[in-house]
Amino acid sequence: MATFGKRIFDTTTLVEQRMSEKAAQPVAPGEGTPAPVRTAPGRLMQTNSQIVELQAELAQMRQRMEQWDNSMPATYLDPAKVERSKVAKRHMKSFLTPEFARLKESIKAAGGNVQPILVVPKAGEEQGYVLVYGHRRLEACLQLGLPVLALIWDKPLTHEAHFLAMERENREKSDLSAYETGVMYLNALDEKEGFFRSERHLAEVIGVSRRWIQKVLLVARLPPAIVESFESPLDIKPAHAEVLQAALDENAKAVLKRAEAVRQRENKLDASKVVAALLGIKKGATPAKNMSAVGGVFGTWKRDTQGRAIFTVNSGLLDDAQTAAVVEAIARVLADK
Repeated sequence: MATFGKRIFDTTTLVEQRMSEKAAQPVAPGEGTPAPVRTAPGRLMQTNSQIVELQAELAQMRQRMEQWDNSMPATYLDPAKVERSKVAKRHMKSFLTPEFARLKESIKAAGGNVQPILVVPKAGEEQGYVLVYGHRRLEACLQLGLPVLALIWDKPLTHEAHFLAMERENREKSDLSAYETGVMYLNALDEKEGFFRSERHLAEVIGVSRRWIQKVLLVARLPPAIVESFESPLDIKPAHAEVLQAALDENAKAVLKRAEAVRQRENKLDASKVVAALLGIKKGATPAKNMSAVGGVFGTWKRDTQGRAIFTVNSGLLDDAQTAAVVEAIARVLADK
């Protein structure tokens, strides 16, 4: 197949030939055109004028063609012949969401995907293509039995360039979860098959904060038992991962034991309740309650989302010795428990 650039070159060459033929043809009299000039200088001036006009037309045509230079051919492919890449980040649960259902319905109504996916031909003599980006559009067309509109990248594409193209295309998509993003970054940082030296290097290349990378990586690095406690890994937020990792650091054995119990539940809990169960919180946060004595209210107490009891005594009521006495009293209560 001729390249797009060669097709443009061939087209402009043909135009030049036709324009040359047009310039060489004599102008027939009586057709609303000026009568032919009879003198040699006059004919030369007339011919030069025609050549200038034709060259201007050619320049305009070339300028229009330049906007398509380096463009990729788009065609319809059998979605079954497009293979998902090793750096794919979409979790299969993402094809069960209401957002995917709406995308699938819109593609069905349009008779195919309007926004093309990007693919590269398989290396060697293998037939077929490897997907660069457009996982949901590919899956929708596959499920609907429709051909998928695709752009074909016909130049060499390194793994790093593949990753960057996919990451850029999906950067602004709100439907991409923290877990999927974390897995994508984790693959890019893999010691054996990755192509970034460090989290800092990755952050610099893709143009996001290192703090964000650390947050999503924390989600992706949670133990499988923790991830499987949730109805879908797409439900895990960076804030969930932070408190769960803190609990794992403190007592991993206890957290993993709770995770096994949560995984065996027939009725799945929502994400916030899963976190509470993994942390061992039996009750949620409570509003502050007054603590009173003969002299009136001297403070408040409440329970936070992690089940901790928090006591607040009004300012100026306790000196250091009295505070120590309160601590001892709490210790005696706990000892009798």
